[in-house]
Amino acid sequence: MAGLIGARPPWEILLTTLWDRGGAPLHFLLIHVAFLFDASPSALRWLSVVFALASVGLCYDLGRRLDGRAAGVTAAVVAACSGMLAVYGSFGRMYALLAFAAALAADLFVRALDARTAPTAAAAAAAAWLLPAVHPYGGIVVAIEAMVALAVWRGRPLRPAIPVVAIGFAMLPFAVADLRLANRFEVSSGSSRRLATRDEAWNQLTDAVRGFAGGAGWTLGIFVVLAVAGAVLVARRRPAFVAWGLAALVLPPLLSTLVHTGRAPDLSPRHLIFALPFWAAFIGAAVTRLPLRVLAVGAVAVLAAISPQGIHDPRSITYTATLGTEEALAASSAWLRKRVEANDVLYPYSSVFLAALPEAGRATALPRAQTGPILDALDRLDYPVARIFVAIPTGRTQLSPAALRDYQAVRFGSWVLIELRGEFTDPASVLAATEKALAAARDGLQPPVPHALAGWFGLDLDVICKSLRELGSECGTE
Repeated sequence: MAGLIGARPPWEILLTTLWDRGGAPLHFLLIHVAFLFDASPSALRWLSVVFALASVGLCYDLGRRLDGRAAGVTAAVVAACSGMLAVYGSFGRMYALLAFAAALAADLFVRALDARTAPTAAAAAAAAWLLPAVHPYGGIVVAIEAMVALAVWRGRPLRPAIPVVAIGFAMLPFAVADLRLANRFEVSSGSSRRLATRDEAWNQLTDAVRGFAGGAGWTLGIFVVLAVAGAVLVARRRPAFVAWGLAALVLPPLLSTLVHTGRAPDLSPRHLIFALPFWAAFIGAAVTRLPLRVLAVGAVAVLAAISPQGIHDPRSITYTATLGTEEALAASSAWLRKRVEANDVLYPYSSVFLAALPEAGRATALPRAQTGPILDALDRLDYPVARIFVAIPTGRTQLSPAALRDYQAVRFGSWVLIELRGEFTDPASVLAATEKALAAARDGLQPPVPHALAGWFGLDLDVICKSLRELGSECGTE
């Protein structure tokens, strides 16, 4: 998703992220810049690596600013050994950038608290602006920061507040995007179900803490004790910083138990990665108070290095993960590169299409999970559309050749690619052709069909049918 959106023109990236999906555009725009030099999955991952490494450096500066060099070194070690940062620091999504933005905002917030000048306040506000620009959860974090800052400021002096207010107005587009996101997930007081149960919210919080440092067992216990002790110590001199960090960690899971929604988004510990710099800094502050400080820093480094990862690598639990290796994609992506042209349609977001960059970036890739974003993307196409490419992750499941005899379909190991040709004159014709091809492929699967693959087809066909009904057309599989 990140790579195929980022490959499109900047104006389309903004429309897709802010309006179609409702969310934050900065990571996708940075991907676009990276793709100017190397449009490949490797560039996508390296972008995460760069911001993960930069986050470690900022955690050092944050710890140093709070309690000296030893605290900075400890904070950097904790961040560097974080299982969560290890996963999302190489995963090609926005979460390493979110950790970086949070570390920068926290660092400059402490600087502004200490200096109390207009330039430092403006710098802290500018860093805070990055949070909602990276991820919708960043809006919650910056709102908490604003309330804490207002309590510290209390209306005096006025001059430092002027640039801060101006930057605050610059966050309004992200507020609109968050409202679009809430609409996409059917957030409403009239919905009967909640975004998360208390158990789910608690699991999100505790899984995040395990991913920050310690993982599980006695190593986790040591890091929790250090973090709590560090928060108490820092609160004596900078209570505003501690209040912001603790509220930012606890409030999002708490809010998820209060919000009513018609559908359940993925509630994951990765959404709380912004709290990692606070956690690392608190541990750093505690270690500086231990006897034999150098040995204490070394002991924490050893514990951080040997402790469990504490978070599941998504590649270990996703059905299509083994289908995304370079070997699995080499033939299919090469075949696609020779055929794809501008204004073609790719369905759905797929690692095959990502591997076929930069040529695949000329086409429009369609999302698969929800009706609104699909229809918005279809509205921007130039009709008629000549070709649609459909990528199906069959894995080891056999597919009857007779099922696709009416289509130009090619199998490449774990993938089947279908090329649909014609003059598709409107969104309904694009969706109808895609739905027909998917239904034919599904009906041609040879048992046993893995549950995940059956679910993949079920979701795709269900959403396409809903989209067709939104357009006033009939669905062939109903």
